[in-house]
Amino acid sequence: MKTIKESARETRVAREADVVVVGGGPGGIGAAVSAARNGADTVLIERYGHLGGMGTGGLVTIIPQLTDIHGKQQIVGLTQEWIDRLIARNAVDTPKKEHWGSMDPELVKYYFQRSFFYTRLDRVVYAALIDAEISKIILNEMVEEAGVKVYCHAWGTEPIMEGNHCKGVIMESKSGRQAVLAKVVIDSTGDGDLFPYANIECQTDIPAHFRIANLAVCFWVAGVDLKKVMDFRQNHMKEFVDLMRKANEYGGQGGFMPSNLPDQESIVWFHSRYPNKSQIDVEELTRVEFLGHKIAGKTIEFYRKNVPGFEKAFLVLTDPQLGTRSSRRMIGEYWLTEKDLSNNQPFEDTIAIFPDLDRGQDSLDHPNMYIPYRALLPKNVDNFLVACRAFSSDMHVQDYFNLIPHCIAFGEAAGTASALALSAGVGVKNVDIKALQKQLAKQGVPLPDVTIEVNYKYEGPTLKTPSFIPPH
Repeated sequence: MKTIKESARETRVAREADVVVVGGGPGGIGAAVSAARNGADTVLIERYGHLGGMGTGGLVTIIPQLTDIHGKQQIVGLTQEWIDRLIARNAVDTPKKEHWGSMDPELVKYYFQRSFFYTRLDRVVYAALIDAEISKIILNEMVEEAGVKVYCHAWGTEPIMEGNHCKGVIMESKSGRQAVLAKVVIDSTGDGDLFPYANIECQTDIPAHFRIANLAVCFWVAGVDLKKVMDFRQNHMKEFVDLMRKANEYGGQGGFMPSNLPDQESIVWFHSRYPNKSQIDVEELTRVEFLGHKIAGKTIEFYRKNVPGFEKAFLVLTDPQLGTRSSRRMIGEYWLTEKDLSNNQPFEDTIAIFPDLDRGQDSLDHPNMYIPYRALLPKNVDNFLVACRAFSSDMHVQDYFNLIPHCIAFGEAAGTASALALSAGVGVKNVDIKALQKQLAKQGVPLPDVTIEVNYKYEGPTLKTPSFIPPH
């Protein structure tokens, strides 16, 4: 491959901090807010003009799988705070708390018809459909209240390395090339964008039939007479299914989800899956962007002409941020593998418990997945943590546990650990695990064998219906 030689240059230091987080998606929000709330001077670098990543700009406006098969909430903390703030603004839809874990056939049928994400294994589970735009406002408030210094429209392009020690990050923006120096760097880019420059070992292989092998261009259609659509689907199911097949043949997309959000009865969501050679190949990303927008156009053409209820529908929004499901996966201090999916025992350094709901009988036999702190730590680099879907795992673990609430939990653990390590004067690899678990429990994170008085952070005056569940 042909190369050029770049000249050496001086780079201006824009800021110095305790912690710098690269990427303002779910993991980055969790990391930045928790680090700052625990006393660390924190900088957050985000390439777009909004926070929330896939949960806002990617239009993956679903926070799923928060309860296990028994209806016990396992992902709480900052994830629940986000949902509570949405509740206060009437900008979220969830199953009722008293129905979580129910196996009542009528309830399961009702919630399944509302959203596929509300049921698993013939049970009602806790998930939230969220408003993307209100979420952007909420996440801005959360980082501002925590005192995080945010740089939007800035790319964290490479770590500043001194041997195996990470000393900060280079960022590129309209202001030029600048450096942010920090005592801890947290990669929350989703794709491990800092890995190649820090020589962090990773894998990228994903079998084509895996969920995570696909990119997405999500879009919303408004002006839909949803009652007419649903009546047609219920009374003419065979014809409806045939129309969805013909939509695909036409070059559009068959299948959609109602928004369910208050006052959005005329909006439906389209989520897509596009096979690709690589989710970190710029040519593939460009190809899928063009293809996704072409299919969105074909979809609205076909539906307006053929599907009852869509006569006055129009394409209102395509995602400003391409939907990426997986790419680089760090090989860290602990490498989570398929074998760990069948382990019912928590790790000594467990920092999160994830409900396991998508593997049929295996999920019934192994209802929870335990995540060790070591899965956030690279082997050969100090002062560095990973808080996103690039956590240390094989393709099997990644396929089930890299969703929005999982990434928030990674971030909450990484940010809290960073602040505790700095306060104790040690590196993040030497943080006191018991102290970390105790602090996470105070923040509302359920953990095995950790019982403590909960200090739930959000107490805003507009919070009408708090649904916080303390750890057990």
